[in-house]
Amino acid sequence: MKEKIKKYWWILIIIVVAGTAFYWFQWRPAEIRKECAAFSQGKENKFNLEQFLSKYGSQEARDNLYKNCLREHGLEK
Repeated sequence: MKEKIKKYWWILIIIVVAGTAFYWFQWRPAEIRKECAAFSQGKENKFNLEQFLSKYGSQEARDNLYKNCLREHGLEK
């Protein structure tokens, strides 16, 4: 068994690197976008979203909440 691992160690390294890259550049951003979308729709807000939206306008406020959430997680500048 150890001989096979020694023979194919580079394949294992490639698999680990590819898996890590997939997680960091595909899976993680998709999950953050889902969380931010739920937050901007009021599903995970801890404050009174309806009062906030009535004051600032609903769609513009939701867009701002979404963009700010993405900025907080480092996906937008």
